[in-house]
Amino acid sequence: MKEIATIKGIVIKSRSKEFIVLSGGKEYTCAARGNLKMKDKKLITGDKVEFENGVITKILDRTTCIGRPRVANVDVVNIVIANAPQPDFMLIDKMIIECVKSNIAVYITVNKCDQDKTLAQYVLDNYKNAVDKIYLVSAVTGEGVQSLIDDLREKLCSLAGQSAVGKTSLCNWIFTKKEAVNTLSLKTERGRHTTTSREIHYQDDLFIVDTPGFSSFDIQSVNSYDLMNYYKDFAPFNGKCYYIGCMHIAEPDCLVKNALSSGEISQDRYNRYLAIYKEIKEYEKRKY
Repeated sequence: MKEIATIKGIVIKSRSKEFIVLSGGKEYTCAARGNLKMKDKKLITGDKVEFENGVITKILDRTTCIGRPRVANVDVVNIVIANAPQPDFMLIDKMIIECVKSNIAVYITVNKCDQDKTLAQYVLDNYKNAVDKIYLVSAVTGEGVQSLIDDLREKLCSLAGQSAVGKTSLCNWIFTKKEAVNTLSLKTERGRHTTTSREIHYQDDLFIVDTPGFSSFDIQSVNSYDLMNYYKDFAPFNGKCYYIGCMHIAEPDCLVKNALSSGEISQDRYNRYLAIYKEIKEYEKRKY
């Protein structure tokens, strides 16, 4: 009896009961073995798997997993923002918290910089110590895109952010594809959703997931006493304040609050930290 070879690959797309697995530069259409359809083992985009004769038999251990949109083994979350629609910085800060908590590198890409660089300067001033990298680009002219491409090589990147900020346009520029892109509603200035699936676009050593835009984020898994640890801009001061266990809220002689005065930490970022801390505390009171 001929032995069937086990092949390893990565799930780049799912549709109904079929999974497209990339292995050795080739795409394979596979089905999942019955016990891999259970809720706690459910296959998702980004999963590294073993398959035999068109059947996925094993999901390999995940290094990371982001919950919304749900993608496995992500190395980088690239938060894309633009002047329009108006950025939701509370949402952005929550996404950063989730990335840091999950040990995922986080970038911010300011798109549409060919139109206005005011937002770009705000992001540089407020997030330079909060995220791993910041890019100023235009998916129309290509400004700054090559630098982003160079830093994304050999990483699985998930593009995230509100609808109509240009995630699909940016993906199209990188891969020279022509897909539908999001447009703004003139009445609400909110994006219309265009991307409806979680698919890994790839070319050579570039792997990017263009995910559906979203306008909310759940941080209920974050404890109030851990929140400050997910702020990279607070890291130089954590554990060094006068009071042991300082949460940088109302304690005197707080180094974070001193850093606000000197401009080392963004006042806007800090104000949102207070709001998120309060939100989590209220949730914890209701929970317990």
